[in-house]
Amino acid sequence: MFGRLRTFWNETLTEVFVKATWPSWTELADSTLIVIAAVALLGAIVFLCDFSLSNLVQFATNKVR
Repeated sequence: MFGRLRTFWNETLTEVFVKATWPSWTELADSTLIVIAAVALLGAIVFLCDFSLSNLVQFATNKVR
């Protein structure tokens, strides 16, 4: 059992530190900025939809009363 565990551990370390390619700091910063911008844009869209629908429902409710 310990032999299989050691093999798994060694293969995992090889995969992470030898075979994997990691982004440079510039690529990482650019990707982070893109993700932040996308989240902000999506948040603004959801906010506008929620605000508009809330006001529409409130307006319709006031008209019915």
